[in-house]
Amino acid sequence: MLRIRPEIERITPYRAGAGMEEIARRHGLSEVVKLASNENPYPPFPEVAEAIAAAAGGLNRYPEQGAGQLTAALSEATGVPPESLWCGAGSSELLTAAARALGGEDRSFVYPWPSFVMYRVNCLLGGARGLEVPLDADRRNDLEALLTAIREDTSMVVVCNPNNPTGTYRSAADLRDFLDRVPENVLAVVDEAYAEFAAAPDYGSAIDLAQERRNVIATRTFSKIYGLAGLRAGYVIGHPDTLTSLRKAQIPFSVNRLAATAAIAALRFPERVEERRRRNRQGVEFLSAALRERGIEFAPTEANFLWIRLGPDTPRILEDMERKGVLVRALAEEWTRVSIGSERENYRFLEVLDEVRGEAGRAAITANFSPSSRVGEQ
Repeated sequence: MLRIRPEIERITPYRAGAGMEEIARRHGLSEVVKLASNENPYPPFPEVAEAIAAAAGGLNRYPEQGAGQLTAALSEATGVPPESLWCGAGSSELLTAAARALGGEDRSFVYPWPSFVMYRVNCLLGGARGLEVPLDADRRNDLEALLTAIREDTSMVVVCNPNNPTGTYRSAADLRDFLDRVPENVLAVVDEAYAEFAAAPDYGSAIDLAQERRNVIATRTFSKIYGLAGLRAGYVIGHPDTLTSLRKAQIPFSVNRLAATAAIAALRFPERVEERRRRNRQGVEFLSAALRERGIEFAPTEANFLWIRLGPDTPRILEDMERKGVLVRALAEEWTRVSIGSERENYRFLEVLDEVRGEAGRAAITANFSPSSRVGEQ
């Protein structure tokens, strides 16, 4: 009998859901709309694809250790000094490395719930006790409760801002007040995977504070607004002394050659990133208005997804939607996360939702949208 660590045996494997091709085969469909994984509905910029193709010939060589070229490109794009940047295979890998560095059987991690499932997994990977803190009545990170949950043995506290899966956020002022009160011997991790989508005037990043304070880091990813989920690249902003310690828990050559090449190329087009932010916000407003018209409860979002309540009939509704080729993500008993898609995909989601809920005649809000009329949005 293998002596697997008990913590590992307790991990529930990450469930990414069936792929689009599998669903198409299963139900005999010619088209599947996937709104289940918070992916960008648009492909990488053409210049990114060209850069990937050009780099493919060098795949017989290990990538650059430490992702120095990507770090330099990020420094130029963000204004953050290179020594305050740490790159990895997506922000998830960096969060896990931090958990390994700060964990141990005599440690605890504090994090919100529901939130990103990797926080729960990282407690087990790091061998630490997880202390889950429910969201507040507005489905936001309960910052006061997170502070109260910190114990003598706590080594890390996490805030996801905007929060996944709810899309809710805490303001810059609220976040700063929270970080001011986190004990200096506790690492405060601000997960900003969806920060580029946030449009609220009072939203603010922790990037500036992370460079100043040894116990604050902010995480970012290229998987979302940059559309590079299939390659895995992300980064952390933090104090150089803190990053030097955390890096020791990371595997060598973490950022592969193609991921680094793609991320560097994507950083050259900030105006296109802004356009994607605008498109996403249009999708949020479109679906929010449609859900209000249908009387469906949802949480206001600053991300690229919506947290909606379909009620006790949720399992049947989602099963019927899958049969019709629309995939969303069930993450709670009556709640479902729906990613913002292209205009065509958003329209199709509403169309199928109405059909399976027996309300096909209630799609008046979409009447002035012709999914075939928006070239370039498909």
